Amino acid sequence: MFGQTLALGDARITYDSLSPLDLRQSVAALVDDLGEDLLQITCANGDIVDVGWYPAWHAQGRLRVVAVRGQDWEAPVFSAQPEKDPQALLQALRAALASVA
Repeated sequence: MFGQTLALGDARITYDSLSPLDLRQSVAALVDDLGEDLLQITCANGDIVDVGWYPAWHAQGRLRVVAVRGQDWEAPVFSAQPEKDPQALLQALRAALASVA
């Protein structure tokens, strides 16, 4: 992802509209592609790591990375709002995956 390896272990990417995006572009250039559903990684035990843009398709939005255990979306075990930067997002994804490992 973004030219770097993201160790997934026993997890798998189940949805990905994030990888094709160049996060180095301005929000204005990407806003039509920045929805709530950008990336979802599902672990073998059913835990989920999810990336979205909130509020969706809004120039003032932010990335949000959450890790959810037992489908409890109201109480994620991990939550972060990394900068719109590939390195910051990868760091948040690694932390989210570690939280459900």
